[in-house]
Amino acid sequence: VADVDCPVFWIEAKRGRKPNVRAALKQAETSAPKKRIPVAVIRDDRTAAFVALPFEDFLELVREWWELSRR
Repeated sequence: VADVDCPVFWIEAKRGRKPNVRAALKQAETSAPKKRIPVAVIRDDRTAAFVALPFEDFLELVREWWELSRR
């Protein structure tokens, strides 16, 4: 079960002193159902959160954004 379940993304959220980004993303990738984009949301103690996702999925999101922004 994802930490956050939404229609597009399969999110694993980790926080702490030094969360393992690669392990969190791997967990999201191995458990995400088809048609969901695996995402790791990471927040080190006292810092802003950031997102990690597979590069191919990132490029697809950018491609879709670019197409919509040109309309």
